[in-house]
Amino acid sequence: MNYDLIVAGAGPAGLMTASVVAQAGYRVLVLEKNTSCRSPCAGYISNTINFELPDNCIIQSGIRKMRTYYPDLSYHDFQLNGFVVDRPSFDMALAVKTKELGAHIKWGSPLVDLIPGGVRYYGGKACGKIIVGADGVFSKTASLLGVDKPRVAFCAQYHLRGIEVLPGICEIFFDADYAPGGYVWIYPTGENSVKVGLGITEAGTKSPHEYLDAFISESVIAKRLNGEKTEYITGGLPVSGLRKKLCYGNILLVGDSAGMADPITGAGINNALLAGGIAGKTIINALENDDMTLLGYYEVKINRLLARPLTRSLDKRKKLDEYCTSNELLQEHLQEVWVTFRQYWE
Repeated sequence: MNYDLIVAGAGPAGLMTASVVAQAGYRVLVLEKNTSCRSPCAGYISNTINFELPDNCIIQSGIRKMRTYYPDLSYHDFQLNGFVVDRPSFDMALAVKTKELGAHIKWGSPLVDLIPGGVRYYGGKACGKIIVGADGVFSKTASLLGVDKPRVAFCAQYHLRGIEVLPGICEIFFDADYAPGGYVWIYPTGENSVKVGLGITEAGTKSPHEYLDAFISESVIAKRLNGEKTEYITGGLPVSGLRKKLCYGNILLVGDSAGMADPITGAGINNALLAGGIAGKTIINALENDDMTLLGYYEVKINRLLARPLTRSLDKRKKLDEYCTSNELLQEHLQEVWVTFRQYWE
C-alpha cells in the first residue's frame, strides 16, 4: 500500500506527528521496533499539556514540588504543577488515539532501510511520500542518513513498592559517587511506591545498573528505599543538544532522533509533543500543495522555538561535565547547572 506519511517510532513524537496527519485524512503508517510501548522515563508531565489523558495513564497527580539535593543532602525546593504518568500506558494511549484517527501501526517492525519512494522494514516494504524518523536516541533513520551519533546518557530505573514516599514531591539527587555526569530521581507513583532511576554519562566507571543498586543499598537514604523491586528498565537519552539539520528532502527528524531532549534534565516529552504537532501541520501543508520543499519550514519553526533553550542547556551540560568529577565541585557549583536555581538562568 502507498502512504502519504511513514513514521519510524511509536513514541510521543512519532505518534503526535502521525495523529495530526491522520486526522486530516491522509494515509499514515507507523513502524515500531518493539512489540509494545516501553520507556525508562521518570514520566513527569506539566499540567500545561494540551490534551486529555485516560485516567489509567496518570499514576501520581498533584506533583507540587521538585526537591533538589546537594551532595551533602541539603536541598532546594521548587514549585511545580504536574503529574507522573506510566510511560508505557501514556504512549499506548497515544497509539490508540492515533489508530482511532486512521493511522496504521505495525508493532515489531523496525525500520531496516530507506529506499527510493519509501522504506524497507522487518517483514516488508512500504511506499511513502514523506518519512519521519522518530525512532529515538539510537535512531536508525538518522543512521541511514549518515548523521553523526549523539552523545548519550545511559539510564536505569526500578519501580519500588512498600517504601516511604514524600507526597507530591519529585526528588533529584546529585552525587558523583552514584550518578557521575547525571543525577538520581525518585518520583512518587502512589501511596507507597516510587520510580527510582538515574542517568550517567561516560564519566562513569560502572554500569547504570550497578550505580543504581549501589544508591539503593548504600546511600544515606538507603533505608527509605528498602522495598520490593517490581520492574527494571534501561534506556538512553541524547545529551548533545538539537541537531543542526532536521530536514533531509522528504525526511524529517523529530523527538530524541532530532536531539530534542534537554541535555541537562533529560526531559523530552513536552518537546516531543510540541515538535510532533509542528511536524504534522508542516507535512499537511506540503501534501496539500504537493510541494516537498515546504517541509523545510519545520526546521525553521523548531529552531525558532527550541534552539535557544537547548543551546543554553548544552552549555550548562559542558559545565556539569567539569563539576561532576567530585562532590566538592558539585556542592559549590550546582546552582549554575540545574534548572530550578535562579543562577542557571543568569
